[in-house]
Amino acid sequence: MGGRRLRIAWRLSKAKHGSDLSGTGSAISGGRWNNKDFPALYLGENPAICCLEHFVNASGPPSTAMVLAQIELPGDEGLYWEPEPLPIGWDSKPADTPSMEFGTAWLKSGSHLGLIVPSAVLPVQRNMVINPRHPAWAYIKVIEVQDFFYDPRMFQSRI
Repeated sequence: MGGRRLRIAWRLSKAKHGSDLSGTGSAISGGRWNNKDFPALYLGENPAICCLEHFVNASGPPSTAMVLAQIELPGDEGLYWEPEPLPIGWDSKPADTPSMEFGTAWLKSGSHLGLIVPSAVLPVQRNMVINPRHPAWAYIKVIEVQDFFYDPRMFQSRI
């Protein structure tokens, strides 16, 4: 992959899927940037946004063990696309057709390894959607997987 420039991203997942980079999980029910039956791997630019993204979708403390994986990606900037503007409604809660159709069209195009998008939870942070069908996917690897535990105070009710 010409040169050794690298990019680092993060993924929070159930422990049994900690090293799975296939994007199969998102193909089961779809995600913000992909329709059902289209694999996509969701990563965050840092561990904190991974935690926040997972937390806002959780209905309580995780019932299974969780891990935080550090992922190494090729550093060639040409492999990534940060679209401007995004479709109106990309940040709807819950995710809806505008972002799902946009991301699915991008996945189908095979034009880039990664789609860089703002977090719908905290738009100043970035997430990355990886296309597992892109040829450069073969150069992605898990560097480290560590156990992850939420601080129990995050799930305490506040009045």
